[in-house]
Amino acid sequence: MIGPDQIWGEAVRTLEGGATFALATVINVRGSTPREIGAKMIVRIDGQFGTIGGGCGEAEVFRKARLLLDEGQGARLTEVDLTGDFDQKEIGTCGGIMDVFVDIWKPGSDLETARRLHDAAAHSRPAALITLVDPGAAATAKVGARTVLDPAGGEGASAVPVEIAPRAMAQLEVRAADGIAVLLEVSENGGANPVTRIESSGAPRLFLDPVSGAQRLVIAGAGHIAQPLAAIGSMLGFHVTVIDDRASFANRERFPAADEIIVRPFGPAVEALNLDRHCYLVSVTRGHSFDEDVILTALRKSRGAFIGMIGSRRRVKATLERIGAMGISAELLEQVHAPLGIDIAAETPEEIALSIIAEIVRERRSGARDEANLGVKVGRLQPRR
Repeated sequence: MIGPDQIWGEAVRTLEGGATFALATVINVRGSTPREIGAKMIVRIDGQFGTIGGGCGEAEVFRKARLLLDEGQGARLTEVDLTGDFDQKEIGTCGGIMDVFVDIWKPGSDLETARRLHDAAAHSRPAALITLVDPGAAATAKVGARTVLDPAGGEGASAVPVEIAPRAMAQLEVRAADGIAVLLEVSENGGANPVTRIESSGAPRLFLDPVSGAQRLVIAGAGHIAQPLAAIGSMLGFHVTVIDDRASFANRERFPAADEIIVRPFGPAVEALNLDRHCYLVSVTRGHSFDEDVILTALRKSRGAFIGMIGSRRRVKATLERIGAMGISAELLEQVHAPLGIDIAAETPEEIALSIIAEIVRERRSGARDEANLGVKVGRLQPRR
């Protein structure tokens, strides 16, 4: 699966080469669809990069994107109706509808925007592309107007395509940090509220498209479970870091999908990381003492990160008790997701990795982020067996 770093890297390469392209982005879905909100593809004269699901629906979007390219300007919202697949001889698994926004990117006007998004993805920095898909009553605003929301880079409310209240701006920043793409409507009371209906209400609509690479998966331990875990994490758009003190295990040959490989003792390696609320750290090391080192350091260092550890309930209990004896409070210990993984009766390394990533995705998607105070809903000890 094409990740955000690859999409924006390809965008930069295309624009630097002097070529214009159309960007097709899924901004809303209804029913069962092959790709999620935020999926995108680049359409050029010579073909495409990325996918929004394949099949006839993607081919139709490609056709409309090529028409925009021929016109050389503009933006278009198109509906991809997959429900008609049920009338075909071979029935697919998807029967929903995708709303896809297609707009034109040009070297002269959009190269810097693409570079900033690529840089944020490459450095796992929370940022988001904000695109105006419906100006509503703001007749002076242009459909397709866009900017980069990059708090760390100093870019904020001043560049948003429509006038927006401070409260709505704060909501945009929180959602950008959470890494979940969403279609938002700017309300009269100054809020930015998610919408699922595509029909215009007269209020401005913004599509917030975060750089999901800013969501980091840190895997402590480079054993058999770590390999499929890194591969699945990369597939889901996480920036994947693998840590181990053995170069024979933590290397590019074993982890081709990892964005970063750190060969260093666990404690110092975790200590050097920025464990904020965009980070999901899991300990899958080869022994109790290494898990203890990882979890202890992470709890002392963390600023809202997801922290998890695999193991039997007995092993987890003993490890957390030892950490507690070192002065870590019960409140902090309760933040550890352990034993980590949703119970799917997993046995193989691949199945265990799947159960781990399932719990991470549930945490990521369940609305656990508290928008009122920018805090994080912490996990609780979750016995699995």
